[in-house]
Amino acid sequence: MSTSLIFVIAPVIILLVILVGGLLAWITAGFDSQVKKNQTEIQKEDTGYNLSQTYGYRIQVTADAEEQIQEARLAAAQLAAATPRGANAPSFQSGKPFQTAGDQDALQHDPLTAAKIAEFHGWDGVHTGFIAAPTAPAVGAAPTAVPAGPIKLVPGKDYPVIEITDDMSPDEKRKARIANSKAKSAAMKKAKAAQQAGGAAPAAAPPVAGQPAPAAAPVAAAPVDIEPPQLIEMTDDMTPDEKRKARIANSKAKSAFNKQLKAAGIDPKTVEIKDGKVVLPAGAAPAPAAPAAVAPQAAVPAAPAAVDIEPPELIELTDDMAPDEKRKARIANSKAKSAFNKQLKAAGIDPKTVEIVDGKVVVAGGAVPAAAPAAPAPVAETAVPAPATPDQSAALADIPKPELVEITDDMSPDEKRQARIANSKAKSAYNKALKAAGIDPKSVK
Repeated sequence: MSTSLIFVIAPVIILLVILVGGLLAWITAGFDSQVKKNQTEIQKEDTGYNLSQTYGYRIQVTADAEEQIQEARLAAAQLAAATPRGANAPSFQSGKPFQTAGDQDALQHDPLTAAKIAEFHGWDGVHTGFIAAPTAPAVGAAPTAVPAGPIKLVPGKDYPVIEITDDMSPDEKRKARIANSKAKSAAMKKAKAAQQAGGAAPAAAPPVAGQPAPAAAPVAAAPVDIEPPQLIEMTDDMTPDEKRKARIANSKAKSAFNKQLKAAGIDPKTVEIKDGKVVLPAGAAPAPAAPAAVAPQAAVPAAPAAVDIEPPELIELTDDMAPDEKRKARIANSKAKSAFNKQLKAAGIDPKTVEIVDGKVVVAGGAVPAAAPAAPAPVAETAVPAPATPDQSAALADIPKPELVEITDDMSPDEKRQARIANSKAKSAYNKALKAAGIDPKSVK
């Protein structure tokens, strides 16, 4: 008897547990959906109202047309209740012009009419007002110029708009907003292009009856006598460092190739590389070269002229050098090049026209060092004492030299920083004293 009761009671308990669990799950799912619905409604209330677009009235622009009209009726009733008798009829008051329902001034005091117009034209159309449809120009008539000024586009009329509804997923809403934005941008570009062009492009002349239309002759691609850039192919088995070096080398090769094209008067964007040759596409042609001035005698190419200036001694950078050694070597090379360029400029030579051949400084062919200005003839009738040099002037002015702190390698970074600051202050005070004595600090060593 007890065994049979166990087999009866056990299934009943299991069924009760399943039923109670299912009931709790159903209740929890209902609460969850209600919470989500409330959150969506709160978010719609926060983001669905655009008072600047609805003339300051609380009308939800993302709601249906019927809901917008109901909210507009409520706003109109509230406005009428707060308006004194006769104040809502300005047309019958003395000194005020007659207004129609579509006027912007009238819509600011009539939310119901604005909502009804927005039902068909949208709120942007309410603000833009009536726009006359463009008429096709007569045959042979000159194109009319588009008036200059701000361009206003009407959604759904000037460009297609995807309506965003509540049952759309967040991803679909995002895609719809992106598509609407792209359509509006494309329409704005077209409108601006039409405004800048000042009207439609003139149509081509119609063909004469009985005669076939002349076909445009295909223009063959013109080859260019310039070598294409030698690019390094990127493969998957290359290390990141090798890929980086290959990208840098390819970028340099493309840059040099573009410079050659520009020097030849060719736009690099119009060039194609086919079968290892640089080819201009059909219809493109290099820019015509400027006519050369007629010279009385042909110029003979000048031979490179040697310059009596020692080339800079540069430190060669190798892979086995430490990073600190490489940095010091680069600094030393930069200083040597700077001093070398200063010597060239002092000799009246442009550093860009100089080459180093076999350890000697040579000026490229055709470049001539600038002639030094001729010294004026000395005119001296009476002996004049020579002026004091800047160093002698500084000594005569009794200006002490700045006491600089020597920076050594065993100093801590903080001590080095403080020493540099102290040296900078001492030099600044010394330069001020020189200027006060009428001496140029650059002329004092």
